[in-house]
Amino acid sequence: MKKRIDIILGLSFSVLLLMVIWIYGLLSHNVGEIKYDERIDNLTFKVCNKKRIFQYYSVSTSYEKGRKQMRKDLLNILNKENLKLENKTGYITFRFVINCKGETGWYRISSTSQDYKEEVFKEAEIKKLKGAILKLKNWKVGRLKNNEKIDSYYQINFKIKEGVIEDIF
Repeated sequence: MKKRIDIILGLSFSVLLLMVIWIYGLLSHNVGEIKYDERIDNLTFKVCNKKRIFQYYSVSTSYEKGRKQMRKDLLNILNKENLKLENKTGYITFRFVINCKGETGWYRISSTSQDYKEEVFKEAEIKKLKGAILKLKNWKVGRLKNNEKIDSYYQINFKIKEGVIEDIF
């Protein structure tokens, strides 16, 4: 009888240990996590809490007056800069962090063709699009239920069709 109890306790402890390791892994590794990279990130941009950066949709991070206004502001900036894109079709995605002060940084960029295969757009075009995003200043910072301002990830997608911005979402 004592041997059975020892086996059951041993198995229970092993299962508990595996569950703790699994839960730790889930909590400490977010999908789409952006880590600071001193080679490409602005040294002056600081997050308020490196250990707690939320997804924008879970803490209501947004652009003042919504995405429609953000789209309008971006297009106004890009029209003033007379942006010309090469005749390609695809998507350019900017992921970045909006800190608890409403500042942006840690930009990561990816681009795909319309059938979601990797596509390379000209670096000068990417820089102009990023420059336009950097000029946006009306960010509504994410907040927890207790109203605490927090850091969050955000993303902006540009849909390009034959060299023309067809949508921003």
